[in-house]
Order: sequence, then structure tokens, then C-alpha cells
Amino acid sequence: GGGVGGAAAAEWSAAAAFSLPFEEGRSSLLGPAQARSLRDLGQVEDNAGAPHASAPMGSALSSGMPFFVPAAIAAACASSRTRQLFGRRKHSRPLFSTSPAADAGTPSRTNRRFMLNRSITFAGMMLGYATYYLTRLSYSFVGPAMRNELGLSILQLGALSSIFPLAYMNSKFIAGVLADVLGSPVLIFSLGMMLTGVCNIGFTMGSTVPWFTFWWILNGLVQGCGGTPCGKMLVNWYPTVTRGRWWSTWNASTNIGGFLIPLIAGSIAARYGWRWGMRAPGVIALAMGVLCYFTMSDSPEKLGLPSAEDQHAAKTGGASEFEEAIKKDVAEPKAKEGAEAKEESKWQMLLGNKFLWCMGAMHFFVYLMRQGTMNWAHFYLMDQYGLPALEATSRICGFELGGLFGCISSGLLSDILIARNRQAGAAGMRARVMFLYACLTPIAILALWKLPPIASLQWSAMALFGFSIYGPQTLITMTGVETVPKKIAASAGGILAYPAQLGSMFAGLPFALVVRKLGWSGYFPCLILLSLLSALSVLPGWNALSWTQKEAAAKKRAA
Repeated sequence: GGGVGGAAAAEWSAAAAFSLPFEEGRSSLLGPAQARSLRDLGQVEDNAGAPHASAPMGSALSSGMPFFVPAAIAAACASSRTRQLFGRRKHSRPLFSTSPAADAGTPSRTNRRFMLNRSITFAGMMLGYATYYLTRLSYSFVGPAMRNELGLSILQLGALSSIFPLAYMNSKFIAGVLADVLGSPVLIFSLGMMLTGVCNIGFTMGSTVPWFTFWWILNGLVQGCGGTPCGKMLVNWYPTVTRGRWWSTWNASTNIGGFLIPLIAGSIAARYGWRWGMRAPGVIALAMGVLCYFTMSDSPEKLGLPSAEDQHAAKTGGASEFEEAIKKDVAEPKAKEGAEAKEESKWQMLLGNKFLWCMGAMHFFVYLMRQGTMNWAHFYLMDQYGLPALEATSRICGFELGGLFGCISSGLLSDILIARNRQAGAAGMRARVMFLYACLTPIAILALWKLPPIASLQWSAMALFGFSIYGPQTLITMTGVETVPKKIAASAGGILAYPAQLGSMFAGLPFALVVRKLGWSGYFPCLILLSLLSALSVLPGWNALSWTQKEAAAKKRAA
């Protein structure tokens, strides 16, 4: 008794210490009546079937500019709690948790637990998805060294670039469906990260094109375990009204990974050879996958906490009609009249959603431009201006830094528009932001093409290009997911991966053929045309409603 109580007290002390910076001045967000009602809501599933505590790692703030705290990760690593690698105990408790009995009647503790576990989960998503990018882009930045050392042609390099997205787009959809069916996005996220590390290391063990092709296809098949599980965790942990800023901040992890990979893979390949340039990201992925598995949480409900919408409603003193519709969507009975009817309804909602088709079209053009630039821009600088590989790579790095600001600003701007236009379509507000950013893309392409080959000017052109590309890219999947029920959110994200990866596939060998036949003077006009098509593709969704708004409108009509 005393030992267990002491351990629980020590565990709670750690939780309070790490959550205090986030919760200063917010210790009484829930009243006793609200806390009881939220606990009752959370017990619906508990009585039907015992929840298990798998774990996404989440963010701590529910308003203001989001960020994550490395100290929370350090605390998670220091915890004595362990799990089996491939099976979580059905009744295991979350990191830094207290017993349900200890939480009873203490809403401030519940709120602190929610914030702390969300902070840890969000930090894991940020660092983990940045690691996915290290193992995804490693080939692009060791390519010049491989060409010099192995004598590969630009067509062979382009063919490898085109094969990867073909595998990746299928894995993203499959991972999304598994995250919905198994209910554990953390397991898929962590295991996939470790496997992609193995693929990067395996890639370096041979020297033939068939060997490279096998490992790069395998890498594409496990890379999809990163994005769609994160999308589901973000929907689980963040309410609609603040989700844009958090989603955009999470998406900035792609820029962190993209910014670091030239420094890690590119510089190591230039100094020690391309094999070590691929192995370093692989080792990082293995270590990060283990860390994420043992620290993240799937959803607040699995930890015995209120849902994201309930927690936000309690904090703000009430729920809007839209938020009430979300609660209805979460609490609706899971049982339908037969599995076949359920599946039919699911696919009808996905394939019959016209807004998803608009988002899919824009996703195709955005990824085609993005990968078309990342795959070939450094070759352009090397061939056109005679720059060494390391110098060309350093000028391309502006793309990721500009993209970082594009990610964060697009989410914040779309949240502001939704808050100021509550009667307008929330999905349409985000679509307008995408259009605005897309209009900047042709300007950036022209600047890279026509400006003098001065390092600062080319770096700035790439930064503007990254800003204009990552802004829409951040919002596309999130906005598409917001137009479907939460129960099929990961599946919707997986479907949107198909056009994106088709775009990436066309950025490989087809672009290599364009460069070979038309030269770089044909390459840039193609990019400009694609940028205009990207802006036009989003216009049909100008006034689209989110799923929550549709539910609220239907409820009003029924009343």
C-alpha cells in the first residue's frame, strides 16, 4: 500500500512539474458538474469494452502559437514504465498518470493529465515525422555522390525516384485503413519508422540497380505509416476550432526533416561516401521509432480522459453548435445493420465527397511541383552553372526554411478566417488560403529561372517556392479529413495520398525525359503551367462546409 501510494505520488509530482508551464492560471477549467458529465461520456466505451492504453504523444497548448517541449520527452524516456514491443497490455496506464480514483473530483488534475499526454504525443509526432523525412529524402541527397561513384545515368536515377511514390501511395492508404481498424495509430507510426530505418541501411549493402530498386520500393511501402496515423492522432487530440494551427505546426516537421537531410545525408556522403549518407538516417529512425512507441498515446479516451472537443468545451465554458455536432459524431453507436452496409456507407461518404476530389487534384499538382524541384533543382544548378554538389545543395535548403513558415502561417491564417466567419464554410475558408499561396508559386519559379545565379537570390527564390508549396500542402489533407466523420478520417487521408504520390511519380522519370529532350528551358515552363493548374483546381471548393457544419445544419433542419 505505502509503496504503491508513494510511487503514484512521485509519478503525479513529475506530471505536475512538467505540465505547470502549460497550465499556469488554468487550474480550475472544469467545474465538478462538468467533470462528472465528461467522465460519464468517457465511460460509454469503457462499459462496452475495456480500453487499452496505446499512445500518441501530444501538444500542450490549446491556444496561441504551438510548440513542443523537449523536457517532456526526456521525462518520458526516464519513466520506468515498459511495454512489450508488439503488444500493449490492455489495461496499462499512460505515462505520468494517476489512478482514476485519484482523479475523481479533481478536474484540474484531469486537465493537466490531458495536456501533458497531448504534449508528449505531439512532440513524438513532430520528431518522428521529421525522422520519416530523413529516410524518405536520403536518396535525393546522396544521388549526386552515387552518380559520381557508380556511374549511374540521370535516367536511372529518375527511374528510382519514380518507383518510390508508386509504393508509397499504396502504403499510405493501407496504413490509414489499419489505423482506423486496429485503433492504434501509435503502433503503426512507430513500427513503420523502425522499418524504414532498416530499408535505408539495407539499401547501402549492394551496388546494382535491381538491389537499389528492391530496397527503395520496400522503403516506400513502409513510409506510408507516418502521415495517416499522425492525421488520426491530430483529429483525436485537437478540437476543430484550433486544429489548423496544430496541424500546420506538425506539418512543419517535414521542413525540419527536409532542412536537416542535406546536412546529414548530403554532407556525410560528400565526406565519407554515399553509403554512410544513407546509413546515418537509418540509425536515427531505429532509435526514434523505439522512443515514440514507448511515449506516445493514441487518444485521450483510451487514457480515461475527456475527448478533445469535450475538454475544449469545458475550458471555454460551453460548446458551439458545431462542437455539439462533433460530440454527436463521436458518441454515435458504432454498431450498424451489418458489416456490408457499414462498408458501403463508408465508401459512399469518401468517393461521393466532391471536395475530396478537389483536394486530390491540388495534391497531385503540389507534389508534382515539389518533387520535381527537390529531385532536379540541384542538378540544374550543377549542370547550368557548374556548382559543386555541396554548394548546389546549400542553395536548395532555402526551400525547406521557406516551407516552415508556409506551414505554420497557412494553418494560423485559416483558423483566423474560420473564427471571423463562423457562418461561412470552414473547408471553404481553408481552400481560399490554399488559392492565395498557390498564386505565389509561379512568381517563385520565374525568379529561380531568370534571376542571376547569385547564391542569396537563388536561396531566396527557393524559400519563396517552399513557402508557396508547403502552405497548401499543409492544409489539403487536414481540410479533406474535416469534411468526413472522425471514424473514417485516416481512410480519407489515405485516399488523398494517391494523387499526391502520383504527382511524385511523374516528377521522376517523366521530368528526366523533359530535361533530356527540351533541356532546362523546357523544365521551368512546365513548372509554371503546373502552378497555374494547382491554383485553379481548388476553386470549386470555395464555399465548402466541414462535416461538423453539415451535421449542425442537418440538426437544425430536423428541429
